[in-house]
Amino acid sequence: MKYGIYKSDLMQSGINDMWFANRIDKGIVYASYFDPLPVKLIALVLTVIECCIDEWATGVREDIKFAAVSYSPVYLVHLESLRRFEERTAAYKLLGKICDNLLDVARFHAGVNPINAGVTVEGFADDVFDDAMREYEFETQAARGEDSERVDVGDD
Repeated sequence: MKYGIYKSDLMQSGINDMWFANRIDKGIVYASYFDPLPVKLIALVLTVIECCIDEWATGVREDIKFAAVSYSPVYLVHLESLRRFEERTAAYKLLGKICDNLLDVARFHAGVNPINAGVTVEGFADDVFDDAMREYEFETQAARGEDSERVDVGDD
């Protein structure tokens, strides 16, 4: 269970559903625009959440048009709050960590690895190359009809 400022499950759900629904969604296809997760995107999601809350203000859902005229002031307040939060918590880099976490979870939701998963890829050991050369030599000799003894290529 997430708790604390800017850690709402609603934010994560909105990001997941809007840009990271699957492996071919916008957040994956246009990954360079989402890494790091833009602060403006978080402000937008928070503004949409406010619109959804406004739709239920009377206890019965009323359809409210999400328009720039109505919600740009709300967006700007969220954007300024995020900037102030980033400034006040700069020593801990909290906003960056929150953005990284939101992005990692969104990518997982889409079915791809997080960008900074820390996955290391090891190269092939020399014996794999030696085996490949022996296999090639064996196939080449067999194709020419030569003796099918394997050639020793390594420094064994």
